[in-house]
Amino acid sequence: MFGQKTVTQGMSALRIASLVITAALFLSACEGDGNDAAQPKIVGTLPDLEKSVGFGSLPSVSLSDPNFLGDHFSGSGACGVCHNDLSDDNGNDVSIGTAWETSTMANAARDPYWRAKTAATIKNHPALTHEIDDTCTRCHAPMANEAARKDGTALTLISEGFKSTDPYFDHAMDGVSCSLCHQIEDTGNLGTEASNSGNFSIASYAVKEDRPAYGQYADPVGAYMIANAEFSPVYGPHMSESAVCATCHDLKTHKLDENGEVIPDVIENRFQEQQTFTEWQNSDYRDGGNLAATCQDCHMPVVETTVALASSGTDIRRSNFSEHTFLGANTVMLDMFENFKQELGITAEGFPQAIERNREFLKTAADIEIVNTRTDDNNNIIATLKIENHTGHKLPSGYPSRRVFVHLAVTDSTGSVIFESGKMNPDGSIEGVDGDRNFNTYEPHYNGIVSENQVLVYEAIMADINGDITHSLVEGTRYAKDNRLTPKGFDKSFVDNDVSVVGRAAQDNNFNAGVDLFEYKINAPDSGNYFILAELVYQPLAYGHLEYLFRDTDLPEVDQFKTIYDATELKSEVISSAIKTHVR
Repeated sequence: MFGQKTVTQGMSALRIASLVITAALFLSACEGDGNDAAQPKIVGTLPDLEKSVGFGSLPSVSLSDPNFLGDHFSGSGACGVCHNDLSDDNGNDVSIGTAWETSTMANAARDPYWRAKTAATIKNHPALTHEIDDTCTRCHAPMANEAARKDGTALTLISEGFKSTDPYFDHAMDGVSCSLCHQIEDTGNLGTEASNSGNFSIASYAVKEDRPAYGQYADPVGAYMIANAEFSPVYGPHMSESAVCATCHDLKTHKLDENGEVIPDVIENRFQEQQTFTEWQNSDYRDGGNLAATCQDCHMPVVETTVALASSGTDIRRSNFSEHTFLGANTVMLDMFENFKQELGITAEGFPQAIERNREFLKTAADIEIVNTRTDDNNNIIATLKIENHTGHKLPSGYPSRRVFVHLAVTDSTGSVIFESGKMNPDGSIEGVDGDRNFNTYEPHYNGIVSENQVLVYEAIMADINGDITHSLVEGTRYAKDNRLTPKGFDKSFVDNDVSVVGRAAQDNNFNAGVDLFEYKINAPDSGNYFILAELVYQPLAYGHLEYLFRDTDLPEVDQFKTIYDATELKSEVISSAIKTHVR
């Protein structure tokens, strides 16, 4: 059954009207020239592809046992026995397990989009089935992947449909879990190509009690954990370093040639699916940078008071404890988890609260500002906008299904909309965006917008070996466009190809080092007051990207995800907004 939706979204006419009534707001969009020989803007000639249809099925994912005890790993429930029911000095709940279990990391293997995408990839590239099983579970079901490797067994979870009878099912369904991350070793190569792309190292132990649980404190208390969980707490300063996150968040995948064959496996021949860590290394947030902050500093915020790390076995209160909320931007997926718990085999509570804290976190990611407005000689309003990225990586970062766009609208003194660029429809598509009408193309970068059919979209678009647009990761060999907002300190002229800016933005002198400055031109023939609202909007699942996937609704996993997506009202989040009145 469909769960009750927790959030509504979208910029409706009623909302626009209310913003105007509440005085001095609404939308504005504008962009002028901008030559992009590789991908010119197509207006009025782009064919609309037939919209995908589905059959309305829903998943039925089996419940798993989070209390499992394996030879190499233990489930999160075993850890939660002691690491839940924790409070700070102010009485706030800072339980490790309950904070983690409503994160996307905890539910990485239950993610219906990921399941649909991997199933479609195997269908379209059956010769790569083993590689897809191995590569994709490495970071989405890492305990299952690593346990199978240690046991000398080929993991077939994805290709076999995540059967509950699989010996590694419980390992997989626990997602990116406690005894996985806290066993990652510091082998001296963390943060390098040798350990990235899922090449984390976890040692094997003949005696379970010898298995380490690395943590941030130099004087761990061990007896109780050894006796009850068969893990030994060990000081591991690397657990507080960004390099440990790089093992999955700097990821390169194999490229395919014209015949669909894997190009020989050397690192130079791989495609940079995501390079969040390397983006951070090229920012002011890197170690030693002007704004130095680790991944953990932002995504696992430090509790201001002391905390007892366990409810049993020790009463030592620790300072500088990092909450295990794993803050991120994907509230859309969290909303799906909440509304389709039963179908996805999820028992965790607290997703509405997780959505709210992640929504507030996202609001710190960037600011949009209407720097100034003026009227030109042709009675056009020229609005200059500025966006500033406050994250330590590109915005958006990670998997190339994500985009950030500018929604700008202008109303006159009567409340009538005279201009709107970036209007999002209830299905998640954006008016005027080429890639949402035809997934074989994309919207170019702009530094000046003059038409409602032009939309400023920050995104990474993949191309295959022939230069054609693709939304299949295994087919990606380069980016046809990457104008994602760079972080502060990032100089696009001096970074390597793995994180380079691609397309028009590479030649845009107003796009660099965490800032984008651009203009909108709006025709306003009459004198009077005009109200401008600009919004910076985040969308984790771009519409055209999904339409590409939904060609395969004959696959149960794809049809199930489409059913969930179509029933989900929340499809985007506003990061930042700005309001200005212009008098002409």
